[in-house]
Amino acid sequence: MLKSKQINRTLSILGMVIAIAIAYSVLVYLNKEQGTSGVQKSSADEEANASGLMYNDLGDFIASNHTFYNETLGWGRERFVSWSKQRKQAELISSSLEKLTVENEDLQQDLSTINDLAASVVSGSKDKDALIKLHRFFHDLDIDYNDYKDTTDYFDVTKYKGENE
Repeated sequence: MLKSKQINRTLSILGMVIAIAIAYSVLVYLNKEQGTSGVQKSSADEEANASGLMYNDLGDFIASNHTFYNETLGWGRERFVSWSKQRKQAELISSSLEKLTVENEDLQQDLSTINDLAASVVSGSKDKDALIKLHRFFHDLDIDYNDYKDTTDYFDVTKYKGENE
């Protein structure tokens, strides 16, 4: 009877160890898959940049960056920041802003602030607050400039409030 209980306990522990090992293997596999798809996206972005394609339209620039920050920082993801990915995006933002021009003073001030925040990330700063501010600027500008309506959240960080240029 005592031997039977020991065998059952040993088998139970062995079963748990195997279950944990399988779960861990699945998580590692899924992480690798997620990283690979990110690499493929990044190479497509790098090809576009290498061929000289930048944002020709301010609305596309705003929407694209808003999407990037939603995907990399939104819904709690700011706890797991990929600083190399954020630095590359900040470089893209800075180089795009060199080519984009606007006539609205408030919008220009917002873009200047975005450029300053991006520059701090490019310089190697690992300040999550700068990333969160970038996300909020693009979020509010997407609402005000592109009439984005997929949310009721508004951070009120921009000077530009949807006025005609």
